[in-house]
Amino acid sequence: MIFGYKVYRLGGNGLDKVIRELPRNSVMYSSLRKRGDNARIKVATEDCGEFEELCLSCGADAESLYESTIAWLIHTVISRKGFAVGIIICVCLGVYLSNRVARFEILNDDPEIKSSVMAVLKEEGIQTGAFIPSINLVQTERALKQKVKGISWAGITRKGNSLIIDVVEAEMQMKHERDVYPSSLVACENGVIETIEIQDGQVRIPVGSGVTKGDTVVSGEIITNTSTWIDGKENIDTEITYARSRGKVLGTFERTLTFTQSLVKQTQVFSPDSDTKEFFCFFDAKLPLFLSAPKGNYEVNESRSDIEVLGLRLPIGIESDEIIPYKIEETELTYEQALALAYEKEQIYEQNFLAGYDIKNVSVSQNKSDESVNVTAEYSLYGELCREVSFFVPKDKFGRELFRKDEDNEQ
Repeated sequence: MIFGYKVYRLGGNGLDKVIRELPRNSVMYSSLRKRGDNARIKVATEDCGEFEELCLSCGADAESLYESTIAWLIHTVISRKGFAVGIIICVCLGVYLSNRVARFEILNDDPEIKSSVMAVLKEEGIQTGAFIPSINLVQTERALKQKVKGISWAGITRKGNSLIIDVVEAEMQMKHERDVYPSSLVACENGVIETIEIQDGQVRIPVGSGVTKGDTVVSGEIITNTSTWIDGKENIDTEITYARSRGKVLGTFERTLTFTQSLVKQTQVFSPDSDTKEFFCFFDAKLPLFLSAPKGNYEVNESRSDIEVLGLRLPIGIESDEIIPYKIEETELTYEQALALAYEKEQIYEQNFLAGYDIKNVSVSQNKSDESVNVTAEYSLYGELCREVSFFVPKDKFGRELFRKDEDNEQ
């Protein structure tokens, strides 16, 4: 839509036929939205005549609501030489700046990897202000994979004047980081242990016992006592090693939740009439092309059209924001309606959060106040009682870690 667009409101008996015929025609359009018996559509200025003929042949009513200011801007540029020269300078400046690196975006959460990536980029001569077309992306990706420790793959893509670096951490590195510290299985519910299935760790609380949230059921601190007899006296040597506790601790526990529904329900009611606000965009800066800002509550659908010269997209364009106002309506619910909604919340909770547990029993009660309805559910559940919690490894007097790694266990 280089020369602008018009926004139409469509109606009449031929509305559905127009919608079906549009993809078969060469009319350039966007933002087609149907609500009830009416629809709104944005059509390129150069295709408006063909679009109106299509509506006429299909028996649909097409009412022009709004026309963009791009055509007016083009006329102003042509008629005022100084303005035209300024636009040309801005375009040339935009082309120059769009080919210079303005920022880097590294898709990784590890600060050490981010720092290493930036250091390698600097070694390769890639810094802020570097000329993007002269960067050999394949060679840079190879350098990142070779020099950045802990990654197995690196990819670089360009978005405007930004370079996006995506790196994948090596699986062995990630596994090593998970196994650096030992761990224990700690109770996350108040319940009774019925089954313990572990591969490593030392059981501290046996099956059949009750546990409180925070109790250590399987410890990563392995205590081994060795008894020897010397001259008729028992000598007990205690050895402590550390391991990562793995496995499952299953049991029964109780959980109580209350689901509340107000007797006044608030809903969003959208207006059938929307408005369009436009911005002149230069890189990430947006200059409003309107005088009055929208008021009240509204949703915004954004669409941006950048200028292209010889296939090169410039960081200059027009952003059109469709403003859809709405208002909040309050509906008085009866006790039965509010109670049904509260029970619906309870059912959604069961489906989304209790799918991994065996629900042995559920007891539901209800009560109401002047403003709301409450549904209280008391669940008796069977499932995992514990979660894995890591802790630091102490060192012996020689500074050696006592953590029993997986490879030691296999040997």
